[in-house]
Amino acid sequence: MIRLYWKIIPLVLVLSVLILATSLCAEMRITLKDGKVIDVPVSEDSVESISYVNAKAADNEVQPVFAKDSIRIESAKYGNVSFELGNELGYKQYFCDAKGALVELCDGKKACRIIVGSKICGDPYPGKGKYLYVEYSCGDKLKRAKNTQTEIMKLKCP
Repeated sequence: MIRLYWKIIPLVLVLSVLILATSLCAEMRITLKDGKVIDVPVSEDSVESISYVNAKAADNEVQPVFAKDSIRIESAKYGNVSFELGNELGYKQYFCDAKGALVELCDGKKACRIIVGSKICGDPYPGKGKYLYVEYSCGDKLKRAKNTQTEIMKLKCP
């Protein structure tokens, strides 16, 4: 009889740990505004950011889900225009794509400060004055910002 208890006790312990572990993990189903349904893992130990494939975005482009009143960078470029002769428009553009750097700094936040300078995406027009042009959205509202180099750009969503 005692031998039977010694065999049952470890089995009961293992089963209780398995039951406890599965009860702390769950999956929540969320329906987004665009109709997309996503399954979100929920547990006490880990909280992960939620991503989904947006039907309006390019094929399989993963779009993070943000609060309605947070910043989402739509486009950003850093540089300037030169009125040199040499093309049919009468001017040349010297810009670099700053969107990636600003997405890392600002996406998902309610407010963001950026030091405008060549650390954003390089120096596309050496020795000349440059501007940072940004288009960002706060929910459904599109906003624009422009600052010269060495200034601090402030983006915010009310």
